[in-house]
Amino acid sequence: MTSIITKLFINKFAINSHVDMHAGVCEKAFAQKNDLKTNKVMHADFRCYECAVCVKMFKQKGGLRQHIAIHTGIKIHECDVCAKEFASKGGLRQHMVVHAGVKSHECDVCGKEFTRKGVLTKHMAIHASVKSYECDVCGKEFVRKSDHKTHMAMHTGDKSHKCDVCGKKFTLKGVLTKHMAIHAGVKSHECDVCAKEFTLKGVLMKHMAIHTGVKSHDCDVCGKEFVRKSDLKTHMAMHTGDKSHKCNVCWKSFPLKCSLNSHLKRHAGIKNHECDVCGKKFSWKCELRKHIDIHSGVKNHECGVCGKAFAWHVSLKLHVATHAGVKNHRCDICGKEFLIKNRFKIHMAMHAGVKNHFCDICGKEYLHKESFEYHMSRHSGVIRHRCGVCGKGFFQKSDLTWHLAMHAGIKNYKCDICGKEFLKNIQFKRHKTFWHQKP
Repeated sequence: MTSIITKLFINKFAINSHVDMHAGVCEKAFAQKNDLKTNKVMHADFRCYECAVCVKMFKQKGGLRQHIAIHTGIKIHECDVCAKEFASKGGLRQHMVVHAGVKSHECDVCGKEFTRKGVLTKHMAIHASVKSYECDVCGKEFVRKSDHKTHMAMHTGDKSHKCDVCGKKFTLKGVLTKHMAIHAGVKSHECDVCAKEFTLKGVLMKHMAIHTGVKSHDCDVCGKEFVRKSDLKTHMAMHTGDKSHKCNVCWKSFPLKCSLNSHLKRHAGIKNHECDVCGKKFSWKCELRKHIDIHSGVKNHECGVCGKAFAWHVSLKLHVATHAGVKNHRCDICGKEFLIKNRFKIHMAMHAGVKNHFCDICGKEYLHKESFEYHMSRHSGVIRHRCGVCGKGFFQKSDLTWHLAMHAGIKNYKCDICGKEFLKNIQFKRHKTFWHQKP
């Protein structure tokens, strides 16, 4: 007679694990007993560890421990390359693949490679044209959940992710993370042709189009081709006359929002880019880059008429116009003509009596920005321009330029009547007025 042994268990979890052992769920073998128990838990699908915050269930205690780190915000695993922190070791391991550049998951349709399998799966949905996420407001459909989330923020106006440095707000945390890389100065994407570095991979890809010469954006009106879509958009505004982005300060209009944002930096007085040589600050990096050319002394743009060289192409362009004598900007009030549009605008402001530059210290107002900056330097007492020959200091760069010309003995203004030469244009004009003025 065979005796029947009835085994007793404390809970349902233990019973399920024991039953799976008899059933022979899988033939996998393990060296340690704990690994076998873990495998049995997977087959049982019994989740006995519950998160107290979001009530999510886990099979293993370790899984719950890693999950709780998400709620607490504790990130103990740091990347040695970029110092990014992660809650779990697995998250860090997946991140490190990005730095290694290993892309083992390839798309069968277009051949594009990806670091993670999950990203490949999302990418495949584009080829399948499966749009599982629909907007409840306008009915627009999206392939990816992230795109749907970004779109919904447009309706709700939700931008909950704020930059601690400049205060700019973003819809998605991922976009904020990319934005923070700009402040950190991290440029991990380098151009293979010119070695120029970029913060974002997307910007690098747009830059590469310049080297390849591929102009995939074609104007439907005149047929002109452009490398970047943004350039085409700006060009199209010329045909349509559309400038829907208006500045609330001076009411100047722009075809693109990004152009308006750049313009607003001037009004806000934001100048994050400083020259290491003279300390002058600029709103945009491109302005600083042009300014540095002055200190380097490199003048690659030469006038074909008189041979005078310039650091900037735009300066040469304005200079060439002086030879042509073309002054397209004429004042209707006094009839004075101007070569440069900006100087014409300043002149018109003089007639209108507009003085936009106000000193907070003494209350004095200025029409010209240069005059205002010179006035403010007087208050601060900061002398930024010093002569390398005699050590004399100047508040304005133009004063230093004239001073250096005096040392060099350069006198560009010569009287065609008596042959006398002058250092400054104002001295030359005064001479002509008092000595050679017709009765």
